[in-house]
Amino acid sequence: MFKNKKFISRAWIFVVAAVIIAGSSAGMAFALNNSVPEEGPAGEIAPYATGAAADIQAQTSKAGITAEYTVIDFSKQGLNPEQSNALREKLSLIKDITPQQIEEKYKDIIANMIPGAKDISAEQAAVYAADIVKKVFEVDFTGYTAEARFSRSPVPNSDSWTVVFHETQEPPNAKQYIASVNSINGTMVNASSYTLNFREDDFVVEISRDLENPEWMDKAEQAARKLMPESVAITGSRVVFSAPETGVTVVCNLSDGSAYAVRLAGENKDVAACLYFPDGYDGSLDKKPASENGVG
Repeated sequence: MFKNKKFISRAWIFVVAAVIIAGSSAGMAFALNNSVPEEGPAGEIAPYATGAAADIQAQTSKAGITAEYTVIDFSKQGLNPEQSNALREKLSLIKDITPQQIEEKYKDIIANMIPGAKDISAEQAAVYAADIVKKVFEVDFTGYTAEARFSRSPVPNSDSWTVVFHETQEPPNAKQYIASVNSINGTMVNASSYTLNFREDDFVVEISRDLENPEWMDKAEQAARKLMPESVAITGSRVVFSAPETGVTVVCNLSDGSAYAVRLAGENKDVAACLYFPDGYDGSLDKKPASENGVG
C-alpha cells in the first residue's frame, strides 16, 4: 500500500521566513537529511561563485528582458487570517508563554519579514535564486511563478530572501525549487528541490550496500562544480549521512578551505539539496548515534 504524504504547501511557506535562523546549519541539515526543508532553509552565507555576484541592477534588467517567471513579493502582502492564526497557534506551544508575549513575538516575526532600505528587492533576489537553481537543477523557468519571502536574522549580514519557484499552471506532483540568497549581495545560502506529494515507497532506495559506489561522490562533485569558481578545485569527498528514505549526503572539500554538502536521492542519485560551508565543513550533517533519550 502506498503512503501519500503532503510535506509542504505554499500556504505554510510563510513559516520558512518566520522561523529561519541564518548563521546556523541546523535548518539546512534537515533539508539535506530529509526530503523537504520543513523548518525552512538556513545555513551559512555562501557565495556560489567568487565574483559571480555581478552588478545587481544589470542582473535585474536582464531578468526583466527574459521575463521567464512572475515574481510575487510576499513581504508586501503580509499574512492572511488563516496564516496569522496558524502562527499564533504555533507560538502558543511555547512553554509558559503568556497571551501578551504571544502578541509581542508575533509582531516581531512580522517585522522581521519586511526588508529594509539596504536590502535587495524581491525581483532582484529572484534573479540570483533563479541563477543558482538553474546551475544546480538545469531548470527552464518559463511559465513559472517565483514567490519571494524576506527573513531578518539576529546574525549580522545574514538577512536573506527565500524564493520558491513553481509552475504557474501546476500539474499534480510537480517538482518545485527553493533557494535562499543573502539580502545584501545575493550570494547563495542554499538550494533544494521537492514535490508537494510523493509516494514514499517510490522514494525509498536500498543504499546500505551501495555506499562504496563512487557514483555518489562523482554526482555530488558534478553538482559542486556547477557552483564553484574555476580557480577552485575539489580536494576530496566523503559520505557523511545516508538513510533509505532520504538518500545520501556527500561533502566535497574545496581547495580554498570551503566545502559543499550535496544530498542525492532516488534511483538515479539526483541532486535534492546543496549547502555551502565557506569556512569548511563543520560536521553538522554527520549521522550521529542516538543517545539514551533517543536524540541523536
